[in-house]
Parts: sequence; structure tokens; C-alpha cells
Amino acid sequence: MYRPANQQPGTTLPQQIRQVQQPSAIRAQFFSQKNYTTLQRLLVGDFQKRQGLSLNEKQADRLERALEHYIEEVYKTQGDRPIEVLNSEVLRTTAQDFNKYIQRQNAVVANPQTPTQTIMNKTIYQDTGQRFEIQQQERQETKAIMPAVPEFRISLDDDGPSSVDLYERAKKAREAEAARLANSAKDALGRMDQGLQQRIGADDAFRQGQANQNKSTELLLVERQQAVQPLDMPLVVPPDGRELFLTGSLAPREQGDANGNSTTALPEFMSPLKSNLPQDYLIRQPSTVSYKEIENNLFVYSADRDWLKNISENRYSFSVNFDPANNGQGYYPQVRVQEKFKNIVRIELVKAILPIEGLNVLVQQQPTVGINTAYQSNVLSYPFVTVRIPELENNNYGSDNFIDRAFGVLQYDANWFSDPGTYPPETDSRGYTALIPKFLKCQKVYTPAPLSTLQRLTISMLRPDGQPISTLMDTLDVSSVIIPIGNFSPYNGSTTAPPYILIQTRQFFSRFQVAVGDTLRFANTIYDTSANPALYASTRQDFGNWLNADAGHQVVAIGCRNGTTFAPVNDIGYANLIVLPNSFASPTTGQTGYYQFGGTGGDIGAALTSPFTYLVPAPNRFINQSRQTQLVFRVITREMDPVAQLRPDNM
Repeated sequence: MYRPANQQPGTTLPQQIRQVQQPSAIRAQFFSQKNYTTLQRLLVGDFQKRQGLSLNEKQADRLERALEHYIEEVYKTQGDRPIEVLNSEVLRTTAQDFNKYIQRQNAVVANPQTPTQTIMNKTIYQDTGQRFEIQQQERQETKAIMPAVPEFRISLDDDGPSSVDLYERAKKAREAEAARLANSAKDALGRMDQGLQQRIGADDAFRQGQANQNKSTELLLVERQQAVQPLDMPLVVPPDGRELFLTGSLAPREQGDANGNSTTALPEFMSPLKSNLPQDYLIRQPSTVSYKEIENNLFVYSADRDWLKNISENRYSFSVNFDPANNGQGYYPQVRVQEKFKNIVRIELVKAILPIEGLNVLVQQQPTVGINTAYQSNVLSYPFVTVRIPELENNNYGSDNFIDRAFGVLQYDANWFSDPGTYPPETDSRGYTALIPKFLKCQKVYTPAPLSTLQRLTISMLRPDGQPISTLMDTLDVSSVIIPIGNFSPYNGSTTAPPYILIQTRQFFSRFQVAVGDTLRFANTIYDTSANPALYASTRQDFGNWLNADAGHQVVAIGCRNGTTFAPVNDIGYANLIVLPNSFASPTTGQTGYYQFGGTGGDIGAALTSPFTYLVPAPNRFINQSRQTQLVFRVITREMDPVAQLRPDNM
């Protein structure tokens, strides 16, 4: 009978656990006798299959004690994890421990002599003479002899020549060597051919003449610099020009000088030179045109697409148009960029911001709580995300064609989220995560000629296996709008100023497509004023303007409509009913009442087509703005540099 080491006699294992702490369902199942028997049977069968023999009593007892120990240790370290994970960890650790125990037993059988006996036989039970010789050798260890200390003192003996004598000897030796080299050069020159001697002599004469000429040129330049310049000479003060008229002498023009100035005594050609202006000189312009690179940041948001008419695109697969001009954007929005990028040198993908949302619903069968659909498999479950843009294929190569055609490979960088709440369904919104191309060059370079312009980008974000991250739509069609009256508890209210508005969709949606706290934006939910008397026309119009507001509405709850009652999400995590809160009348004045559509005489419940329900005609749809993606690009363009074209005199 299995009983852990710390179990008290006379009590079963679940009773003792409840005495210490209220157990969870996983803890009770993990420490049950049935689970222990199953694990023991698996371990015994595995080791008997490996050895081919049955375990003896000692080995079986050792296996039971190891299993009891690791059951407690695994639960202590890992806690209330799934029962399959805990059993797998117990089997792995117990098998490793018992396998080492079997190996030690086999080693003892193969070598019955213990390590202590082996040491005693080698050291203690030795021959006396042999042991004495070994000790003598160990004691007579030879050590390295230290070298003698060098002599650093200066000798005071007068033996040997002095430093002056040594200098004289070295000087005479250098002079003798120079004389020997000169004589040998003369002898070699004398033994040369006469024509070669003349050529060498002419070369020496030319070099000597060049040296003399350079010396003369330098002396002449020095003399010119030291000489008095003409501009340094003082100018002679001209006499007063009026004396020419007083003495009756003729003016310069009358003397035949056409360029003469009548106000000066000296003619124009004798006056000092005027100062030259910069514009009097012609400056040659460069033959090449200078350019500069401009960095532009491009942000692409998936919610700007045509989500009302186009149902083939979603937040992970859409296209972007550039410079649409007057080419029919239409009444509905679409992802477009008004800027026209020209002469593109490089396009880089900086990062992508994705929502942390459940990509599919995983239905789990829990022994105690029944069906559970709370597990989320989101984008953080993948090692990387591939961004494919056919217009910008990059230099990426991999073991499959998905990476070969990818523009960038993104990995986790950061994540953030708001308050997740305490109620379990409120934890379905996990915020956003930023993915960046870590340590990679995610760019397209156009060289040597830049790209003239960019017309369109088709963006697809894929999983590592090349499949889309999610095929679930972030938009849903509206079937009807309900004012909760009757059995829609706990959201019932009055028909004039209801606290909540219920939105029923045409199809069921996953609990991860629309969650508590998400912001929904409605479009084209227009009420027909001819459906009811004109008395309620203003009420329906006011309600339609409130529902189609650009700011959107936050989700209070989701569930299923069961006739005229409100039911929670079904067993597989799908719903078709969304609860929206009504606005307060005037909270700044202290009023806590809800807004009444159509004014004081409005009754939105009576104004709808059927009692308390309005059947919305197609097309109409809403988008979940909390489930959108955003990509950030850097576009580097080349433009002409105007600074390089300015003349120095204009700066």
C-alpha cells in the first residue's frame, strides 16, 4: 500500500493533505493511490523488460522508496501543473535514479573488492623494503639550484684603457674604414670603361648644376620677398581738383582723356587700382550633381483598410497603396499613404506590433471542472514570424521556400498590456507584443540606380511553417440590436434609458475574437425612419449616431442568446451576443442616470422595428480595434542637395 514518508498512520493520503491545505483537483489526483499504482507498474515493467529478470525484494523496496520521494519533490517544485506533466517528470527522475542504483549493484558484483580494500592492499600490505625505498625516493626530491646573484657593482680597478682611449681608437678605426672605401671606389672607377666614366661624370655635373640653380632660385625669392612692394609705397596725395578751374587750365576730358574724372587732378589711368569684387571672377561649376539621403518613417496600420466592403483581408494579410491621388479611394476607408516616395535607395522593416490574442480555441476535458477553453495559443508560441512582401524580396535564404521569399524574420522584443482584471473571461486580452528583426538586416537596397517610385505593398505575416498566423476575421456582421428587457438578466433595464445595449452577430465567434475590454467600431448600422411612425424618427437617428461613433464602444461581456435569455459562452468557447454599455446622461453634474436617446420624450425600445429589437439590414459590420497590427518601415530616398549648388559669393 503506497504511503508517503510524511503520512500519518491511520489516515488516508487525501485526508492528510486536506488537514494541511485545501487541495486542488490536480493535487488530489496526483497523490491518489490509483496514480501511484499506475506509476509503480510502469516503472517495474520497464526495468524488468530492460534486464530480462524480475526485481528482487531489495530492488523493489528501493524502487518504491524512490518513487515516493520523487512524487513529493516534483509536486513541491512544479505545483498544480497538468497531471500528465507531473507524471512524466516523476517517471523520468525515478527512472534515472533507479538506473544508477542498478549500475552500482552490477559494479559491486563484477568487482567484489571495495575501494577501501583496494587502497589497503596497495599501501598497507606492501613489502617492508619496497615501502621503505618508495618513501626514500619521495623524501629525496631534487630541487632546482638557485642561480648566482649577478654582480651589479662598478669595478674600481684601474686596469684596462680609459674611455678616452677607447673613443680615440674607435675614431681612428672609422677614419681608416672611410679612407679604405674611398680608395676602393677610386680604384673601381679607374678600372671602369671610359665611356661609363664619362656618363657618370656628366650625371654628376648635371646634378651639381641643378643644385646650384635651385639655390639661386631660392635666393632670388628671398630677395623679392624682402624688397619693398609697390602697394607698400605711400601714395601721393592728389591736389584739389578745383584748382584746375581757378587757374583756367583745361579739364581732363578737354585734354583728350575720355576716361578722366573732372573731380580729380590725376587722370583715371594714373589713379590706384580699384578693389575687385567676387562676382568679377567666373567660378567653374562641378561636373557632377550632389545628392543627399532623406530618412522617412512609414507607419502602416491594419485598421485603416476597407474592412466594411473587403472581407478577403484581415489584420495579418492586407495591402497598402501609395499616392492614390484621385484614383477612387471611395466612401469607405482603405490602407493608403498620400506621400509619393521617389528615388528610393533603401527600404527597411523596423518592427511589427501584434496583438497577443488566442489564435484558436483549445477544448480541454478537466476531471473536476468539465470543459475548459481558457488556454491561449498566441503569437508568442512561435519562435519567429515571417513577413512576406512580394514587392520587396530580401536576401534571406533558408531550408524552405517560405524564408527564401520572406522580406524579414521577426522575433520577440517586448510586450505590454493593461489591467487584465480578476474575472476569468477578462484575461482573454493579453495586450500587444513588439517583434523586431534581431541582429538581422531586414532591408531592400536599390543600387546602383534607385527605385523610381513605390505603388503598392502586399503584406502577409506567416507562421514558421508558412501558414497565416490566423484566418479568423477581426470583423463581424451585425444581425440585430436588442434593448434588454425581460429575461436578459443581469443586463435588464428600462426602454427609455437602457443601461446596456445587446449586439447579436450573424455568426458565432470565438471568445478570443471579441473579449472584455476590447474596443469595437460599428459602421453602416443605419435605421430606417419609415419603419415606425415619424414620432420616433429623431430617437432612431440619435441612437444610430451613437452606435456608429468613430470612438467605438468597449465590450462589457459576451455570451449566447437562448431565445429571450442571456447565456454565457458555450462549451467550446463560442458566442453570438455582445454587451455594450450605454453612456451616462451627465456625470459632471452628479447625475447617475443613463443617456435617453431622442431627448426627454424618446423611447428607444418602442422606436425599434420589432418590440425592443431592431433587425439591421446588410451590409453592416463592426471591427475589433484591439486586435489590429502595425508595421513600421524606414524609407530612405535620394534628393538633390541644394547646398552644393550655391556659389561662395552667395553664401
